[in-house]
Amino acid sequence: MDTENENIILHDTNESINIQNPLSEVLSNDDWSDIENIRSIYSSIFQNVNQLNRSFDISDRISALVYWSQFSSERALKLVHFFQQIDEFENLNGDDRFTLIKYNLLPLFLIQKCLYYNPITGTFIGRNNEDPTKRRQFFALCYGDSGIRETYRNLIRSFSIITEQDSTLINLILVILLFSKGLSMSEDEPILNDVLAVNRAQSHYTRLTWNYLIYRYGEKKTFTQFTQIMWEISRIQSFTKYFRDFFRIEIQSTDILERFAPLMQAVLNIA
Repeated sequence: MDTENENIILHDTNESINIQNPLSEVLSNDDWSDIENIRSIYSSIFQNVNQLNRSFDISDRISALVYWSQFSSERALKLVHFFQQIDEFENLNGDDRFTLIKYNLLPLFLIQKCLYYNPITGTFIGRNNEDPTKRRQFFALCYGDSGIRETYRNLIRSFSIITEQDSTLINLILVILLFSKGLSMSEDEPILNDVLAVNRAQSHYTRLTWNYLIYRYGEKKTFTQFTQIMWEISRIQSFTKYFRDFFRIEIQSTDILERFAPLMQAVLNIA
């Protein structure tokens, strides 16, 4: 997917949280430990993400699509590594881990990009050595007149605003959705072997997120914000289904399938 040039400061929720909040009792010491663990894991894996730079291949459409799969795979692998550090995920049945990654990674990839977006300027962090003209040409080759790039950016902007780019909140949402069976809206998604274990993990992180929101904003805003977040997630679901179908058609109509990055073949459900 797409990145632009801009340096912004992400929200540091450690500084913005008021430790005198009278609702602090909604989160126990164990809850805070779990939250800090997620924050720490994410930060350690993505701390150098903005130092990545690339030179786009705009020689032809096939080359552009192959190159897209390669750099998208690099970022997606970091997300996979993040999830592998979460005990509840690593303790799942191996087939269930594969299913959740394969069918849920694409919408999570989009949500994660909200942490690197400036909703005021409409641009992304870093990539200072990239040529903006080549970038536009590259994504025009990849997406054509499908409207994917515009919808993608609009969804990121909307989700960034609703979550206020609270890094802790977005980290927790990523974990909740990792354990969401059916997020992909794909009829091909197999049945999980241990549904109870997946539901138990999701319930834990949903409760943690809900209480974190109450701690930060109080009950009234939490109800409103949680509803808005759920609505945006449903929009992201629909978009990623369209995105997956678009790429499946594009790739299967060419001879590039075997040149496509293996992880993206799996995520796009073309392998």
